[in-house]
Amino acid sequence: MHGILFYTCNEQVRICVPNTPDCNSIIKVTLLKKIHISLGHAGFTKTLHELMNNFYWPKMARDTWEYCKTCAVYQQAKNSTQKSYGLLHPLPIPSKPFTHLTMDFLALPAIIYHATKIHYSHMWTIVCRLTKYTLVLPLPDGYTADTLVSLFMTHIYPHLRYPLDIITDNDMLFHSTVWSGFCKLNSISVRKLYICTGII
Repeated sequence: MHGILFYTCNEQVRICVPNTPDCNSIIKVTLLKKIHISLGHAGFTKTLHELMNNFYWPKMARDTWEYCKTCAVYQQAKNSTQKSYGLLHPLPIPSKPFTHLTMDFLALPAIIYHATKIHYSHMWTIVCRLTKYTLVLPLPDGYTADTLVSLFMTHIYPHLRYPLDIITDNDMLFHSTVWSGFCKLNSISVRKLYICTGII
């Protein structure tokens, strides 16, 4: 009728939006935007229901879902389905220096020590939680838990002795039998923080 396509279902007549490049990029997006905004940036269900009152096109539900996901106002305003976070539990302040340490690995750009031809890929940072005294040790490519134990005895023990407590992230080397056995043998308590960024 007058160049307009109609779609009829269950005696409901709706305007049919053709599946053409122009309709996909202009008309559909315009309809989605105007209806979504007119509903106060409502969610997927309300936006789709309002569209379906007057319009039809294939995969309308998918297009509506994708549009709602890209609406910044809706994403900020919608109710979060994530479980609320627990309270923060700050670590107690140590009473003596060098008894409580944190350790982490930091990636390095490729470095070659020309005297030995050794390639270094990471740094091992060791920090006293009370004084913030820091040791930084380069780690060669392919370093293992045995490497950590050797470096600890060579570079850390002469300065700091054995700490009472070490806090690390969840790196697999801190879970290894070698590292865990070394700490247990020297009465070092190890705690792991399950976070995504560095702990230092």
